[in-house]
Amino acid sequence: MRSQVLWGIILTALGAVIAAVAIAGPLFLLIYAVPLILIGIALVVWRGREDTIEAIRE
Repeated sequence: MRSQVLWGIILTALGAVIAAVAIAGPLFLLIYAVPLILIGIALVVWRGREDTIEAIRE
């Protein structure tokens, strides 16, 4: 598994846990949860982007 995918899964899971705690308790934690989820999803979605860019340059 590529490093970006692993980090994406970890950040998304961490954001989901923080969001669940925020819904049950203090809502200000959503400020931390939403960016973690978005960054995690972005890492998974664009995991092979640099390989594609390098292939086009060559």
